[in-house]
Amino acid sequence: MKRILLTGAAGKLGRRLRAPLAGRFELVRISDLLEMPAGAANEEHVLCDLSDFSAVKELVAGVDAIVHFGGYPREADWETIIPANIISTTNLWEAALVAGVQRIVYASSNHVIGFHPVDREIGTDAEPKPDSRYGVSKAFAETVARFYYEKYGLQSLGLRIGRCEDKPSDSRMLSTWIHPEDLAQLVVRGIEQPVAADVAYGVSRNARGWWRNDGLPELGYEPAHSADDYLGEIPDAQKGGETPRWAFQGGPFASAQYVGDPLRAANFLRAAAKP
Repeated sequence: MKRILLTGAAGKLGRRLRAPLAGRFELVRISDLLEMPAGAANEEHVLCDLSDFSAVKELVAGVDAIVHFGGYPREADWETIIPANIISTTNLWEAALVAGVQRIVYASSNHVIGFHPVDREIGTDAEPKPDSRYGVSKAFAETVARFYYEKYGLQSLGLRIGRCEDKPSDSRMLSTWIHPEDLAQLVVRGIEQPVAADVAYGVSRNARGWWRNDGLPELGYEPAHSADDYLGEIPDAQKGGETPRWAFQGGPFASAQYVGDPLRAANFLRAAAKP
């Protein structure tokens, strides 16, 4: 694995992955709908709308593996979700198959299993219970990845990412938080270690965590960070426990009243419509 494609490179998580990938691999082709600032000398910049299959075929040509973090990263209406997360997913896997790409590491989400209750610890084999249209789109991506592996042998690792920030800032993040360095470690291991059509939880070493990465010993993921180190900085996480604010692991996404940010979704669609 020498030549890596990173989609969604202008996004919040994609920006954090650029330097670790560029420091590890011979060439990193970075792509997004938006212009991206200059980075490492071995980065190759390509603007691409992943809902355009012809453009995606050109984008994936000549790479060994894909790190797919492109798409719309939160709840929205179907008008936003379908092109950004459904059509783009099918385009990417089909183009990867045509191009002979060996592996895809992609951003799934904890919202695939968001309707599991917070008093239950679950593993990677837990029943999918999407908590939102966004969660449904990520469950779709996991199903697509499984299909392309079983039928064509295209390997993949889906990362059910919790909340990636420099440090946790609320009580839910004491269970869901992943440090950016741990996320980068997971991505690199997904590229370099044996996988089939697996999923792993993108979470740091948190004592209050809800998720187990069982069944993936060869991945060798060893998170270096823990939300426990920040207990004293979270006002509603006093020693001795707390009453969960949310009944379900998806937090606010599992609420019937949560519809995302319409203005942000509209801006995303306008950016995608630019020639």
